[in-house]
Amino acid sequence: MRLLLVEDDEALAQTLSAALTTQHYVVDVAIDGQEGWEYAQAFTYDLMLLDVSLPKLDGISLCRRLRQESYSGPIMLLTAKGDSADKVTGLDAGADDYVVKPCTVQELFARIRALLRRPKASGSPVLEWGDISLDPSTCECTYKGSPLSPSPKEYSLLFLFLRHPRRVLSRSTIMEHLWSFEDPPSEDTVRAHIKGLRRKFKAVGADDIIETVYGLGYRLKPLKEIQKYREDQTKQAVAEAWNKFKQPMLDRLSILEQAAVAIRAGSLTEELRILAQKEAHKLVGSLGMFGLERGSRLARAFEHWLEVACANGCGEIDAEKITIENQHLSPLDINNLQENPQAIVAQMRQEIQGEQGNGSDIWLPDSSPSSTTNHRKSILLVVDGDVELTSQLLKEAGNWHMRLVVARDSTQAKAAIASIMPDAVLLDPAISQGLVLLEALTTQFPDLPVLCWARQDDLSNRLAVARLGSKRYLPKPVRWFAEVFEVVEEVLQASSKSEAKVLAVDDDRLLLKILRQFLQPYEVELHTLEDPRQFWQTLETINPDLLILDVEMPHFNGIELCQVVRNDSSWSGIPIIFITAHRDSKIIDRIYEAGADDYISKPVRESELVTRIFNRLERTRLLLRLEEVDQLTGVATRRNASKNLNQYLDLCQRHDQPLCLAILDLDNFKRVNDQYGHLFGDQVLGRLGQILRQHFRSEDIVARWGGQEFLVGMYGMTKLDGATRLKEVLQIFRTLVFPVPGIEPLQVTFSAGVAEYPENGTSLHSLYLAADRALRQAKATAIANGAIAPAN
Repeated sequence: MRLLLVEDDEALAQTLSAALTTQHYVVDVAIDGQEGWEYAQAFTYDLMLLDVSLPKLDGISLCRRLRQESYSGPIMLLTAKGDSADKVTGLDAGADDYVVKPCTVQELFARIRALLRRPKASGSPVLEWGDISLDPSTCECTYKGSPLSPSPKEYSLLFLFLRHPRRVLSRSTIMEHLWSFEDPPSEDTVRAHIKGLRRKFKAVGADDIIETVYGLGYRLKPLKEIQKYREDQTKQAVAEAWNKFKQPMLDRLSILEQAAVAIRAGSLTEELRILAQKEAHKLVGSLGMFGLERGSRLARAFEHWLEVACANGCGEIDAEKITIENQHLSPLDINNLQENPQAIVAQMRQEIQGEQGNGSDIWLPDSSPSSTTNHRKSILLVVDGDVELTSQLLKEAGNWHMRLVVARDSTQAKAAIASIMPDAVLLDPAISQGLVLLEALTTQFPDLPVLCWARQDDLSNRLAVARLGSKRYLPKPVRWFAEVFEVVEEVLQASSKSEAKVLAVDDDRLLLKILRQFLQPYEVELHTLEDPRQFWQTLETINPDLLILDVEMPHFNGIELCQVVRNDSSWSGIPIIFITAHRDSKIIDRIYEAGADDYISKPVRESELVTRIFNRLERTRLLLRLEEVDQLTGVATRRNASKNLNQYLDLCQRHDQPLCLAILDLDNFKRVNDQYGHLFGDQVLGRLGQILRQHFRSEDIVARWGGQEFLVGMYGMTKLDGATRLKEVLQIFRTLVFPVPGIEPLQVTFSAGVAEYPENGTSLHSLYLAADRALRQAKATAIANGAIAPAN
């Protein structure tokens, strides 16, 4: 539990802070009322202890101001004034208790415990959840009567969970309650203590007591009756919403029926057509919101028909276009759009009145499983009231491995998050309470990346959302909607952490042991080395992501090792951190001159070490991504691919394995750029890069070689196998339609040449020439649909 002590007597403040710390409380100390107010604005406290006679702002005025700002936690006043009138003044100001100094520490602790347990309805001093029991007065914790024996920090963590048993606690919330301002940990430290507490439960036969809620944080595993209560609440909320919106949806259908009758009679006016089109558009989202998926698809088809076929006198339907956008419609449905549109409206009415939707997919318009991969789709929550814009995003989402959830306002967004936790949020802060929602999301769910996009593209707006924790800012309108998904994908990749390899070189065996203990709870594979004479061999064998070096070592010192690493082009970019007892400025200058990125003074603190390691790794990975990944297409750069392909060729020679090298080139791409512009051409390149990433193995090398030319390297595959895979990708790419405003949508194809090691060459250069000859042959045979040609 986190307490704020505001006391201007520094000796008394230190004494009380030390005593409270022994009782597993985290204490922040302020020495005047103004500083206490600033602490209260910056952090969340479970209880505040305020001296009455404070400089700058007295305790009673501070208490009154806190209550005016809606602070609802308990406040205890400490004072030497014991008159009845003084007590009345303090309690009327909003205090929950009034303690007259001097008082015993035991009495103070008892009063604090009494205030902290007031939120419990039972008033019992013992906190319980299922078979877990914790007695704050004795600090005893048990599970089914068996003692848990947690460490002090694990005890505080369990106490926090038991005081909020139904709440999901994010790592930042846990840090706020369990650590002081002067000793902030990293989020990984929280994960380590969670892991330790789970081990204590497992030791007494309790598994899965603490749940990890993906993207949110941690909570105690809900009891069965709590789960049932929440399910009933959700069903009731959906039912109430359905009863509220059912009639407006039926009213919209009446307008569609009027339009259908007018179409059959040949009397459809432009005004009625536009109105019906708008109502059909609204039904697409509202019917899908309540799980009426077929009705939503029928409404989309009706809208498209009114927009395209009826715009110029209700001519013939382009069935192919409608089928592309509504793949689940039967030929009978499409025929009815023109022959009997009233039947389509009747089917929608029947589904609404029959309430065939179950509400389970509320606000989930794109819930169909992916047809291209078995991996879980990333979920993007879009919070935006612009129907036209979100509709375009929904259409574009079909081309990405992403599931879209649309909420029109803050209320729907909160309901969507309660129903299903997204992987990322795209928020327009201009919606009502948009900035409030942004702050709530970044505070409650610190691991959930929130991106903002807005039409107000100015510095003040960017600064406002950055201060509230937004990860990216996109100005509206975007050049093309694929750009939105590219940025989301980039943020999701950056937020996913992979295990890092660290090599620590130090002749101090005890320090290496401490480093192992510090890094054990984290996603770090630590390798240690005591003898620097084995450094280079160990470096090449382990291939670490980060180096930790000591300065003073026998035979070779750390500064010399750092210089050797920086002199080798293969290792010049690896981050290097020094851990040293030296504080002399000359030594520190030499460390940085040798090429070090950071240094830590001994003795080493766990939180500092972990924070610096992960910050350096994250920054290095970002720089490597900028260097190794083509920013337009998301595939590897030519330089990065060349290095990896040469490594594959060495493996092929060593293990007698084939390697397939393919060159892909977009057909007639110069005409695309000349006729539609380079921005449109970039969109096509980006889409091809996305498809190549999705349809080749992670071990395959996919690169943009230059311009519209791509290269794919497939280790262990023959050119015939590679050609078969490329034909599958080409078939998918052929089906893509790139919309062009004002003219017919464009379809683009590519041709490819395929070569094989060692049949067609033994070096990257010779294989490229062979594949290039095959590509020219494929271009010569391709007419309009692309072609794949193996090398002779």
